[in-house]
Amino acid sequence: MDKKQLEILTNIIGAVESGGQVYGKRRYEAYAGKGANSANEKTCTLGWAQNYGNEARKLCQMILKEDPGAFRGADTAGIESRLSQDWEAIGWNPSATEKAALIAIITTPSGKKCQDELFEQLMETYIKQAVAYGVNTVPAQMMWCEIEHLGGLKPTKRIFGRAAKPYTPDSVYASLILDQQDTSNNNQVGDKMYQSRHQCCVKWIKQYVGEEKESAGMTENELRQMVANNMRGWIGLKRSDRSHMVIINLYNSCLPLARGYKVQPTDDYCATGASAAGIKAGLTDIIPRECSCGYMIQLFQKMGRWVENDAYIPDTGDFVFYYWKDGTNYATTDCTSWPDHVGIVLEVNKNTREILIGECNMGGGLVGTRKITINGRYIRGYGIPDYASKATGKGNSSNSGTNSGTTSSGSASGGINKTPKWVGEITQDNVTVKTWAGSSTSIKSWPVLGAGNLVDICDTIKDNSGHDWYYILIAKKVYGFVDSSYIRQAGSNSGNSSNKAPTYKAGTVYALQVELKVRTGAGTGCPTKSYSQLTLDGRRHDKDHDGCLDAGTQVTCQAIKNVGSDIWILVPSGWIAAYYDGNVYVK
Repeated sequence: MDKKQLEILTNIIGAVESGGQVYGKRRYEAYAGKGANSANEKTCTLGWAQNYGNEARKLCQMILKEDPGAFRGADTAGIESRLSQDWEAIGWNPSATEKAALIAIITTPSGKKCQDELFEQLMETYIKQAVAYGVNTVPAQMMWCEIEHLGGLKPTKRIFGRAAKPYTPDSVYASLILDQQDTSNNNQVGDKMYQSRHQCCVKWIKQYVGEEKESAGMTENELRQMVANNMRGWIGLKRSDRSHMVIINLYNSCLPLARGYKVQPTDDYCATGASAAGIKAGLTDIIPRECSCGYMIQLFQKMGRWVENDAYIPDTGDFVFYYWKDGTNYATTDCTSWPDHVGIVLEVNKNTREILIGECNMGGGLVGTRKITINGRYIRGYGIPDYASKATGKGNSSNSGTNSGTTSSGSASGGINKTPKWVGEITQDNVTVKTWAGSSTSIKSWPVLGAGNLVDICDTIKDNSGHDWYYILIAKKVYGFVDSSYIRQAGSNSGNSSNKAPTYKAGTVYALQVELKVRTGAGTGCPTKSYSQLTLDGRRHDKDHDGCLDAGTQVTCQAIKNVGSDIWILVPSGWIAAYYDGNVYVK
C-alpha cells in the first residue's frame, strides 16, 4: 500500500471512527469513556482513530516520549503515573478531571502527531497480517484493516475465512453482514450497529481506490472509456426530482472541496458532474476537481493539459468547454472568454466529423447528450487528462500531451490517431494548414508551412471528394490537416535544392517558417530566453508565452553568424536559428 493509498485509508477510518462518517474528517479530541462504545470495553478510548485500552495508553507513552514538556504541561491529573498500569486489566475509568487532562494531552501538537504515527504503525501490522493470510489487493487489504481495527485479528480472520474469493470490498461486506444471522450475539463486527460504517468503507474504497480486478492493467483507451461510461451512467438524472443528488453528493464527499465551496442542490452542476466522473474513476490526480468551468480550465492549464489548437480532434474522455456567445466568425477569431459550460466526450466519429458529448445541467437541470461538429462554433477549448500516465495495460501506445495540443493515443471510439506514424516533408512554400480535410479555414496557431519543413504524419482522412489529407503534428505540439499532394516521406529526395543554405543580409525583413526559440547568443549552447526577456513586439508574437517567436512572425535581421554549417541571425529579441541541420527556418 503506497503513501497515497494509506492517506485514503486514513480518511476512511478517521471518518467511521470519529468523523461522523464524513470522508476525510477525523476528531483528534475524540474521547469515549468506559463502556461508551460497547459493554465489552473496560476502559477509555482516545483520539481520532479510537485507540482503546492499552493502545490508548501506548499513545500517551508516545506523546510523553515525543515532547515531555508538552505532555506534563497538559497533565493536570497525574496521567503520567497511570502509564505503567494495564488499563484494560484494572478497568480504569477516568474521572472528569482525568478525562479533561487526557484530551488536553492528545490534542497538543505532539499529541496529534503521535496519533497519526500510531495509526500508521497499526496499519502496517494489519497489512502484514492480511498479506500473510493471502489478502493481496489493496481494496481488500483496506477492508481487512478496517475490520481488524474495529474488532481485532480473530474476527477479521473469521470474516475473510468465509468471504468469496477473489477478495473484494463487496465479497468481504457480504461476509460481514452474515453476522446478523447469529442472534446469540449482537456485538459482532458485522452486526447491524456497525453496518453503516462498513457500507461507507466499501463505498469510499470503490470511489477513491477502485476495484483492482477491474482497473489493474487498464489501457489508456479503457481508462478514457471508464470516465465516459461514468457520465453515461447518469444520463436521465435531473434536478427537478433531485435524482441528480447522487452526483452532487459524490462531488461534495471528495475533500478538500475546491475553493472550500460545497455545491448546493440548486446550483448549476456541469463542472461538478464532469469532476464527479473523474472522482468515481479514481483519477483525481489527472482530472481536476472544480464546480466552476472557468476555474477548471485554469487547473487544466496548470497541469499543462489545456488545448485551443483549431485542428485538435478530441478523444473519448476529453473535456469540452463551451462559450455560448461565440460569434459567427469563430473560425477566424480567438475566443478567450470565461466559459459557460463543460461536458465529456463520449464518442468521436471522424467520418461524420461529429462528437457526442455527455453533459450535466443541460436544459432543466438534466444529464443528457449533445452532438456537435468537431471544433465547431461555441467550443472554447479542451481539457485533456493525461490518461496515458495512468495506463498500465498493453494494447495502445500514447505520446505525452502538452498545453498546445499533443496528446494521447491511437483513436478511441472512431476518433483520429494522434500518434506519429512517419515523418513527412513539405514539398513547396505557402502550404496552408487546415482545421479539417478540405476545409477552407486555416488553423490560427500555425497557418502556413514552407518547403523543407518536417512534420509528423499521424493519420489519413478523405475530404468530401475522396482526396487524401494528412492529419499532421507540427513541432510536436500543434495538429492540423494538409493536402497529401504537398507532403512526401522525409529523405525520399535528399538533393532537394530547397534545403540549400540561403543567404541572409542585415537590414532585411524575413519571416519565420516555424516557431523558434530565442537565445542569448548564436548556437544551441547559449541559454534560451523567457517570454519576459523578449522585446515588447516579440512578446506580441509569442502567443503561448513560452519564449518562442510564433511561425509567421516577421523579423529584421541585424547580424549573421555561421556556427558550423548552421546559420544564426540576430533579431531584436535575440538570436534565432535561420538555417539549422539542413532545414530552412527563416525565409
